[in-house]
Amino acid sequence: MRTINTLVFSLLVLAAYQLGEAVSDDEFPIVNVLQGPLKGRKVTPEGLAPYYSFEGIPYAKPPLGELRFKAPVPAEPWNGTLEALQKGNVCKQPVGSGKDLRGDEDCLFLNVYTPELPGSGSLRPVMVWIHGGGFLTGSGGEEKEGPKYLLNTGIVYVGLNYRLGILGFLSTEDEAAPGNAGLKDQVLALRWVKQNIESFGGDPNKITIFGESAGGASVHFHLLSPMSEGLFHGAISQSGLTSCTWAVGDKPRKNAFLVGKALGFTGEYSRDLVDFLRNADCDELFTTSLETINEEDKYRLVSLYHEQPVVEPVVEGETAFLLEHPHTLLEAGKFQKVPYIAGLNSAEGIATVSAGIFGEGWTLQDVDQNFPEVFKPELRYCKEEACGDSMVAKIRSFYIGDKHLSNDTMENLVELCTDIFFGDPVLYTVNKMSSQSSAPVFFYQFSYDGGLAFGKLTNPDMISWPGVAHTDELGYIFDIGVKVPDDSLDAKVRSRMITMWTNFAKTGNPTPEGTVEFPTWLPVKSGEDNYYDIGSQMESKKHFHKRRMDFWKELYGNISK
Repeated sequence: MRTINTLVFSLLVLAAYQLGEAVSDDEFPIVNVLQGPLKGRKVTPEGLAPYYSFEGIPYAKPPLGELRFKAPVPAEPWNGTLEALQKGNVCKQPVGSGKDLRGDEDCLFLNVYTPELPGSGSLRPVMVWIHGGGFLTGSGGEEKEGPKYLLNTGIVYVGLNYRLGILGFLSTEDEAAPGNAGLKDQVLALRWVKQNIESFGGDPNKITIFGESAGGASVHFHLLSPMSEGLFHGAISQSGLTSCTWAVGDKPRKNAFLVGKALGFTGEYSRDLVDFLRNADCDELFTTSLETINEEDKYRLVSLYHEQPVVEPVVEGETAFLLEHPHTLLEAGKFQKVPYIAGLNSAEGIATVSAGIFGEGWTLQDVDQNFPEVFKPELRYCKEEACGDSMVAKIRSFYIGDKHLSNDTMENLVELCTDIFFGDPVLYTVNKMSSQSSAPVFFYQFSYDGGLAFGKLTNPDMISWPGVAHTDELGYIFDIGVKVPDDSLDAKVRSRMITMWTNFAKTGNPTPEGTVEFPTWLPVKSGEDNYYDIGSQMESKKHFHKRRMDFWKELYGNISK
């Protein structure tokens, strides 16, 4: 990292410490955080208000050597002024579906963007983005997630990196590697934000965390974890929750030993295994983990083998992120009671079919012939063989009938994948939370299939499919590099999404004053399944896909939980 040691900047830094606020020449401001002074830059986007950017800020020590697989350690103070002028390394991850990797193991950085520095107004609400990517890819500073539209509403925005794949989620289910290092990275980043965001004009008592897919599930994990208590005041989960079966690992120890064996480990003790993996070449470790598949999981459509959060063991002297299964915590009401938004896109299953089936080289006949093996692992309850077979038979009858999977039943398959991976888990969760929380719980469906659909734009194979696919809504929150006319419906939907998300961060309510454009978004109420349909118009509705959701309620209601 480059530093600035001139007499002028030294005097400015001294003055900043004495005044407790930012001082600068405006184009390259300096602010102070607990580790020392940071130099940022002013950004003036076309047609929008300027803002200040501070990028590549280390919030933890590099998780290298003995720190690999361990909980993160806070960053140490630096000498001089740290130039926060460019994003830090992204975390180690695969590129596309091949064997190529990008990123670095030294990756625990965050980025802060603020429309106004302290000293010229009241503190502003803060929104902290937790990126998705199956706990395997992504970063908190991708250009496709540019926050300029959010910043234009007056909030402070933070994006963070966290360890991915086996580096972030290895677990041997004991003290050798308890697991959830990637989630603990997020906790440390949130603590950093809580402690330092006032230096950027942000309000440490008005922090909203939000994320999509694995990021949405991460947000929900933070609601359930005592480690995250008090670090935020509102939360938004887009297309991902802990109740989604892909979000929680059930065979972490077995998977860890499979990777070790593939790399040449022949021992039987977990501590020896972790020492072995800690000394392995990073790229070889990561690539091997991607290629090592548990035989029991070979038919799973959402293929997260070595990057799932887990229930941790009790380890003396260590603080666990998650000691009980999310289902147990939800049933017991053990979660932070803060305003919460959760929802999904209207046809999430498009991505599951496109990437999980055709993207893996499968055919519809493959899924048809192995239907129980494909869908039994995705049941939220009842893993027993006989019970699972019975439930899957009912699922097939309801969605597919007596037909074989083919192009003629593609819409049925997309509906099934949408409901089993997202719809049913989300509806169960918002109902369970709303019944036990004094804070409002809001539920939405994003149904606008337009020109800023991020998932379809990045995966052309999905463009011809009707409905809103997984990740499509991101184009209506972030700058994804696609220009649309200001008077287009795409631009209007984007403006409405950003208004609701930032209203929520400011007030705890996405539509604080109902209007013709924004009918009041009603919180979830028992027996009504209130939800907000975000389409070409905003509509407040009840009884979300009632026929389909009633099927799942009855299916799970007939078994012991």
